[in-house]
Amino acid sequence: MTDKDRLDDYVEAVLALVDQVPRGRATTYGAIADALFDEYGGGPRQPAAVMARHAHGVTWWRIVRSDGTLPPHLADEARQAYLEEGTPLRSSGAVDLRAALWLPPVVD
Repeated sequence: MTDKDRLDDYVEAVLALVDQVPRGRATTYGAIADALFDEYGGGPRQPAAVMARHAHGVTWWRIVRSDGTLPPHLADEARQAYLEEGTPLRSSGAVDLRAALWLPPVVD
């Protein structure tokens, strides 16, 4: 398997997990990385990079930083999606991960 094939498989694995996050819930870049670690290694920056490049067509707003936030340039659009889905939010506007956290299954 080439490095490009492995990268393509990783991108597909990340996006497949993103597709599993239920409405009104969220998970973190770190949780996605943990679910894929045994197969691919890496940390939260790898899923974040995938989302930055390939998130069109998936529910990108359901994947947040460990503090429940997204980059500021995405916050307004994400907030609308959170309100429509009934995602628990903190007064700061960040996702309340204590109430909304969904943990992806480990990929082997």
